[in-house]
Amino acid sequence: MSKPHKNNMINGVKADYLNINDRAIHYGDGLFETILCSNNKLFYWKQHYQRLQLSSKKLKISCPDEQLLLNDINTLIAENINSANDSYVIKIIVSRGVGERGYKISKAMKTSRFVLLSAIEPEYSSLLSGRLLTGELYLCEQQVSINENLAGLKHLNRLENVLARNEWGSKKQSRNKQGAALDNKIVDGLMLNANQHVIEGTMSNLFAVKSNQLYTPDLTLSGVKGIMRDEIINIANKLDIAVSIVNMSIDKLFVMDELFISNSLIGMKSVNKLKDSQYKKTDVTKSIFKTLIKTRDDYVQVV
Repeated sequence: MSKPHKNNMINGVKADYLNINDRAIHYGDGLFETILCSNNKLFYWKQHYQRLQLSSKKLKISCPDEQLLLNDINTLIAENINSANDSYVIKIIVSRGVGERGYKISKAMKTSRFVLLSAIEPEYSSLLSGRLLTGELYLCEQQVSINENLAGLKHLNRLENVLARNEWGSKKQSRNKQGAALDNKIVDGLMLNANQHVIEGTMSNLFAVKSNQLYTPDLTLSGVKGIMRDEIINIANKLDIAVSIVNMSIDKLFVMDELFISNSLIGMKSVNKLKDSQYKKTDVTKSIFKTLIKTRDDYVQVV
């Protein structure tokens, strides 16, 4: 048997394989968090763990102890300390655990926890590079579901995102008219729900700026409430920038002064184009990003 990969841990043990009867495989019955780590610093750890706790409570899944997860993360970082890269993505998956066939949940079921580490280039992340990176936004055909009970949660049912993400980057759409690779220009794909409300990117939350006011989609019925989304709203409030959480149509985006996206890995990325609409960085976005970089180390957990 081959030696377990040094980047993966399952229930505190270095391993690459999980039980075939784990409900994460059969039903996507679980939650996950993706956390930025650089120089032994976990960015926004407390916010991530708090969301994991609240989401676990909502789905009636037992949340792993915080110190257990930190111990797992510390072990993986120590295993990779001599690698060329010291910036990582830490992915935590919490599954309801191993169960029998069928949807019914057994009281004897024990939570499974998975911690995975992968390298990330600092230039991919505005949060690490300190530069507000820019690119285009792709409009996806794939919709995001309407489900008020699951809205906001970072659950494991991500098939919609998988299909949406693969709408660009295919052989047919991988190049523009000038022959340039689209994947190098597109920062994310934008998803709507069946009500034709703009919701989020395939891996990010969306913000729009108009007349020095900040707008972001209402996620009551669909989407994921990101850690970075909350932080940007908090920063905007501290800077006395008006924030409106609203239902937005795609047409409203076309007349905005600027768009930008956010998630816990990239921090923020400015959007310079969506279909035929062009955008430029505004003072609002620049101010928020400047504050984000200034305060990022206030929210780290050292491991």
